[in-house]
Amino acid sequence: MVIPTTLCTQRLTLEPLTLADTQAIYTIAKERQSIEDFQYVARSVDDVKAWLEPSYHEPTQLVWVIRKQGQTIGLFEVCFEAEYSDLEDKVCRIGYFLDFRHHNQGYATEVLLAVRDWLFRDTDVERIEAGVTLRNIPSYRVLEKAGFIREKIVEGNWEWYGKFYDSAYYFLTKISIL
Repeated sequence: MVIPTTLCTQRLTLEPLTLADTQAIYTIAKERQSIEDFQYVARSVDDVKAWLEPSYHEPTQLVWVIRKQGQTIGLFEVCFEAEYSDLEDKVCRIGYFLDFRHHNQGYATEVLLAVRDWLFRDTDVERIEAGVTLRNIPSYRVLEKAGFIREKIVEGNWEWYGKFYDSAYYFLTKISIL
């Protein structure tokens, strides 16, 4: 698989995560509005470092920092692990979050389209999967704008601050966008 150093969109740059990004990611991830459906709560910079550090060396995980004019505004993760599918490297699972101050500006859609196109063009991925809580309407609208199809709803399987929520699972296949 070819891992790009950088992906660029019209307004944003996606760069591979480094340890130097820990503080900026903490600043975003400590805000509940920014990471509401990511199932991760940042309690300290060290907590973020421990969460992100395995991704620096894990060949089945690709994490980009999303930047706007050099400022970190979010994170995008692609997991190629076989645990998500019996198709192994043909399927990946994605997740992302943006600083809440950058919501509703089309950035999530812009980044998702760039990563989707890169995955289908430059890797062996045939199917991309994503999960989102039903209450996070903006996130599932982003997926739908990028062509993702709702596959199923699972009741009460997404925990957030001690409460359980229903979630929807989406997918997109390479053949569906050709």
